[in-house]
Amino acid sequence: MIGKDVKNVLDDAKISEALLSNSIGSIAVQGDLILIHDPSDIRKKYSNKLEDLGKVRNLDNQIINGYSSFNTVVIDVFGKNLRLLDTKIYSNRSSEYVTKDELKEQEQDCPDTASDEERQRYNAVKELVAKDNYINLSLITRNQLQEISDKLKTKESVGKLTHVLDRGFDDESLFDFIDSTLDDRFVIRLKVARVSEETEIDSDGKKHRIKLVNQLFPHSDIRHYQKIMIKNKLYQDVQCVLEWGNKLGQYSIVKVQLIKRDGTTVFKQPMLLVANYQILDKEQAFDIYRIYLKRSKIEGVFKFLKEVLGWEEFQVRDFESIKTLLTLCYFVAGYFYEIEDILIQQDFIKFVAELGGGKGKVTRYYILQGFSALIVKSTTDALIEKHAITPEKLTEIIKWAKINGVMQ
Repeated sequence: MIGKDVKNVLDDAKISEALLSNSIGSIAVQGDLILIHDPSDIRKKYSNKLEDLGKVRNLDNQIINGYSSFNTVVIDVFGKNLRLLDTKIYSNRSSEYVTKDELKEQEQDCPDTASDEERQRYNAVKELVAKDNYINLSLITRNQLQEISDKLKTKESVGKLTHVLDRGFDDESLFDFIDSTLDDRFVIRLKVARVSEETEIDSDGKKHRIKLVNQLFPHSDIRHYQKIMIKNKLYQDVQCVLEWGNKLGQYSIVKVQLIKRDGTTVFKQPMLLVANYQILDKEQAFDIYRIYLKRSKIEGVFKFLKEVLGWEEFQVRDFESIKTLLTLCYFVAGYFYEIEDILIQQDFIKFVAELGGGKGKVTRYYILQGFSALIVKSTTDALIEKHAITPEKLTEIIKWAKINGVMQ
């Protein structure tokens, strides 16, 4: 179903469209919604013959082979009712992918010193740009945000939309796009190197802009947490220090620092968040921080996709099939999130989760593992019946397998 021969029947674009339409239709929440957007690298470290194989980073920040994805989920303001909305699978080594540097090069003529290969690529990019037939992460991001925002606003029950993105999207043109073009809200993490509009004179008499992390903010507040869990590590007696003010044009900045009881900080650098909210009091400042923390919801989706549905385990080689397969996997995950509330209400689901190794825990992972075990049992029972295997013969087969080390 996912090969090149049926591209006209089933492809990644059609699956994405179906997922988005279905997910939006299933949203029963009234009021404001939070849209969480995040890339996820699909790592294929040991592959080298896959079509259009790109470059991504592993968990140790090393460059390895793989593909890229840009994904969106939606939740309500309480962080519940999660729905998967859309995914875009792409490769940064495909011929249609044009980097920012390549776009900048188009502002000038191809240098006379360019090699034949460089000149060929320059002309290829020129043609792609002329036909508006290129992609890059910036373009993918804007297109996906635009489409989702437009479609969500067709639902009368939907209120204001807030887009949440990580520091890889620290881009003022994106801030303006969400604020002005989409007329939506945003909370985006800034890079630590971000500078403010204020300047200072250094010891050498040179003027330079002050880094936001070193900036004095006009407002601050402190919250105390008796216990806080961060990346499976428990911290006790933690102070959450917030500072805020308008330090980036028309947009508000919230600076967050977590301080342990010994006076040291949990993280080396403070967190900087930019938002197009008007912060009138400390509660609104903390709201911006709380909204950003909901970004962890999409990380749970990636964990489910990779560990349960095998998002990185595909074996097909041509890129069209890879895109279709991965998008289909995202669609299946979306369906499972949609029916999760219905599933956990069923008495038999506890049994299914236990069959999957849950030991009393009822989670998406154990439920799917349980269903997998049921499928194996059903297939086994059918084959036993087909080949007329008696209980005595089955016992004999199992005994042989244990003796010869096939079964433990």
